[in-house]
Amino acid sequence: MAEKWFKEEGFIQSGEIKLHFVASGPVEGEPVLLLHGFPQSSYLWRRHLPELARQGYRVVAPDLRGYNLSDRPSAPDAYRMLNLVNDINAIYNHFGWDSANLVAHDWGGAISWLFATFYPQKVKRFVVVDIPHPTAFRDSLQRPRQMQRSWYIWLFQAEGVAERVIGQNLEEFMDYIMFRQPRPGTFSEEDRQEYLRMLAQPGQLAAAFNYYRLNSSPASVYSERATDFPPLQMPILLFYGGNDFAFVPEAWEETARFCQGYFKKVELPGYTHWVLEEAPQETLALIQEHLQVALG
Repeated sequence: MAEKWFKEEGFIQSGEIKLHFVASGPVEGEPVLLLHGFPQSSYLWRRHLPELARQGYRVVAPDLRGYNLSDRPSAPDAYRMLNLVNDINAIYNHFGWDSANLVAHDWGGAISWLFATFYPQKVKRFVVVDIPHPTAFRDSLQRPRQMQRSWYIWLFQAEGVAERVIGQNLEEFMDYIMFRQPRPGTFSEEDRQEYLRMLAQPGQLAAAFNYYRLNSSPASVYSERATDFPPLQMPILLFYGGNDFAFVPEAWEETARFCQGYFKKVELPGYTHWVLEEAPQETLALIQEHLQVALG
């Protein structure tokens, strides 16, 4: 079991499911919500959460719906984007937040782009890591290079097949897609075992893959709430690893079109999609700096 790196944990009711969270920092501190992506959990934030809490922020990191200690509904429809966005609202309501700072990676970032669009008044500042704006990604899929990089999405959408093939070869899959990509030493054996333990839980892979199966088309991503995204006005920081395998450079460049307030884009050369784990101090400094950006 990984060493405890948070002060509190508990569960939040979101509709019919419960979301597990960990937290640290003074209750009266400025809220910071940390959201992980695939194939991780709140454990992603083990180095960032304690440092932000020491600076006086109230820092909360949930396990997304279907992940780790959060409930895993068996119905695929439970993983539609609007339900994922509503989970963020449930977290806000649980803690009594009117607004908070969002820091999000991968699928956590995809959900946060929608949340910031539907509820801009609830997002003070937004830090998004290794995930472009959904429309920028949609448009980049017109490029063969992006289609090639997105091969894993088509695999994950193969219901039953993906669970069987990856489940039977979980360590090899994780070595290929995550553990062996960054610089040597990024993931300790303890880290490896924590992620493998989580992913081996019954129903965990199906839940994770349902994110890709239910939210792959523009109609499902945008949901009934919107057909397109208006530009966002809150301060936004986008940073990503220069060697990120998942997205072509144009996706990062085109994200700027949807950020009309303060916007900063930072490429971290030599790092991969797992930059938060590879460069915890460097990425922490970027997050800390953005949390000090003045609000308009």
